[in-house]
Amino acid sequence: MKRVARNPGFTLIEVLISLSLLSLLMLVLTGAIGSMGQTEDRVEARVQAADDYRAAVNFLHDVLGRVSARRFRSLNADGPPDAPFFEAKSNSLAWIGIMPARYGAGGRHYMRLAVEPGAGGTGQLVLRFAPWNGAPTFANWGQAQAQVLAAPVSALSLRYKEPSSGQWAEVWPPPGMALNELPPSLLPAAVELQIGGPAPAWPPLVVAVAATRISDPSASYVRDGGS
Repeated sequence: MKRVARNPGFTLIEVLISLSLLSLLMLVLTGAIGSMGQTEDRVEARVQAADDYRAAVNFLHDVLGRVSARRFRSLNADGPPDAPFFEAKSNSLAWIGIMPARYGAGGRHYMRLAVEPGAGGTGQLVLRFAPWNGAPTFANWGQAQAQVLAAPVSALSLRYKEPSSGQWAEVWPPPGMALNELPPSLLPAAVELQIGGPAPAWPPLVVAVAATRISDPSASYVRDGGS
């Protein structure tokens, strides 16, 4: 008699074990691929943040490196009788400066740097600018053009460096400083910016202030900060 060879195949238990191992392997591979994708996203986010930081720093160096020292006659008893438009506070700064042409708006402009509400209620660091019209001050910042330099931003802290002593003050001119102690341009030597909120965090930024003109023979009157 011929003996027929039997093909036992796979038992149900063996199939279930194989499926379990295959599922486990797919789970591990999926997790590894997801981790690689998240790492790539984090790297891209950090590269983008670094690019945004460099762009903002270069922009600030450009606009603060061309501050107008054109003087306007002031009736403010607490300040010099003739002074440039340079409203330096601890959380905002407004001035007249030269906007580089490569940013699409060359020439002399009113400028203001401050934190403003952004989308979703988060703050953002905004530079407002409007063409200079000859007036010694500017107040209609809501209608000025805006350039967002960083977001989200929770706070902006500014300090101003006195040229001769190297001391820092939260406003300019520093309280109690005599008029004869101010520099000829009546401007600080530098501005320090501490910006809270961006991730990764920005280090403190110090930008030198350079005047475009030391004096101007023309003058206008300013009453209580208005035109």
